[in-house]
Amino acid sequence: MRRLTERGPWCLAAHRADLPAQVGLIGEAGVSGQAGGRPSRVRGMPRGPAQAAIIVVMSHGRRLRLLTSDDLFEEEEDPWDPLPSQRFRTELVTQAIAKPIDGVDDLELGITLAQLLQIEFTAYGTGGGNRLTDPQANIALRALKAVSQRLGVTYGVSWRDFTSFRAYWEANDGYGSWAARRRMVGEAFGPPLDRLYELQDAPTSPGVVTVAVNALQDPAAIHDHLRRLVVSVDSDPRLAVSVAKDLVESTAKLVLRERGESVTGKEDLPALVARAQAVLQLSAAGVEASDEARTLKTILGSLSRLTQGVTELRNRVGVGHGREAVPTWVRPRHARLAAGAAATWCNLMLETLGDPDAPWRQRT
Repeated sequence: MRRLTERGPWCLAAHRADLPAQVGLIGEAGVSGQAGGRPSRVRGMPRGPAQAAIIVVMSHGRRLRLLTSDDLFEEEEDPWDPLPSQRFRTELVTQAIAKPIDGVDDLELGITLAQLLQIEFTAYGTGGGNRLTDPQANIALRALKAVSQRLGVTYGVSWRDFTSFRAYWEANDGYGSWAARRRMVGEAFGPPLDRLYELQDAPTSPGVVTVAVNALQDPAAIHDHLRRLVVSVDSDPRLAVSVAKDLVESTAKLVLRERGESVTGKEDLPALVARAQAVLQLSAAGVEASDEARTLKTILGSLSRLTQGVTELRNRVGVGHGREAVPTWVRPRHARLAAGAAATWCNLMLETLGDPDAPWRQRT
C-alpha cells in the first residue's frame, strides 16, 4: 500500500494490485480511472477488514479519497527509533461524535470504524495485539454510535472500552474461552455492520447524479435525505413522502446559502423554491433573464408546481402531523412518484449551481 500523507486531514491510500482496473489509482498528479458515482466499497472485493479501500468520488477540484482503517492512524517519527510509530487520530474521530466530519461521508466512516473496532476487540479478547488504548477505544465506540444513529442504524454494544469488555465477558461465560469472546464481538458488530453495507450497496438516490451533489460544499444533508428515501420508499411510503419534501426544502436552503442569500426560517416551501430558482435564473416568471430560461419556461413553471405537489402530498399523508387517522391508501408507487419529483427538481438546481457555464454566473 502506498500512503500519501501530506494532502489534508485524511491520507490517501491505494491497493495498487487489488483494486479493479476501472477504479484507477491515486498518485501525486491526481486521479486516473473512473471519476463518477457514489461512495461505495469496491465491488467484487470481500467484506471485512481486508477489503480494498472505500471510494469517495468528488469533483469540481476535490480529490478522490480512499478511506480504510489505516487512515484512522498517522505515523509519528521517533528520532531514537528507525521505525515510525502509529498514533490514533483521536482529535479527528472525536469530531464525528457531534457532527459529520467535513469532506468525509458518514456511511464510509461508520463502516471503517466498525471494521476497526471489530478487529480491536477481537484482538483484545484473544490474546492481545490491539492498537487502541482504553480511552481511544471509548472515543471510537462513541463516534461509531453517533455516526450510526445519524444513519438510522443501532449498535447494541454492551461495553464502552477494553476494560468493560473484560468485565462483560467474565460475567457472560466468556472466561477462558476465546471462541466465546469472538462470538460476543461478532454479535455486537456483525448485524449493524451488515446493515451499513446494505445502505452502501443500495442505490444512492432516485435520480440525483454525483456531479449535482458535489456542487455543494457540504452535501451531508442531501446524502442523508437520499439514503432515507432509498430505505423507506418500499418499507414506509408515508415516511418517504415526508423525506421527499425535506429533500426539496434542504436543496432550496443550500442553494440560497451557496449563493450568499440569507434564510430566515420563517418562509414556507413555495417561497424558498421560488427564491432558489430566482438566484439561479431558473424562474419561469423571469424568463427574460436568459435564453435558457425562455426556452424552458413551460418546464420551469411545471417544476415549481411539482414541488408544490410534493408538499401538498406530504401534508395529506406524511408523518409528523399528529393525525387522528392513518392514511391507508398510500403505496410505494406514490412514494416513488414524490421521490422522483423531488429528485428531478434537486438535480436541476444543484447541477445548475455547479455548472461553470450556467447563465447565473454571467452576472456575478
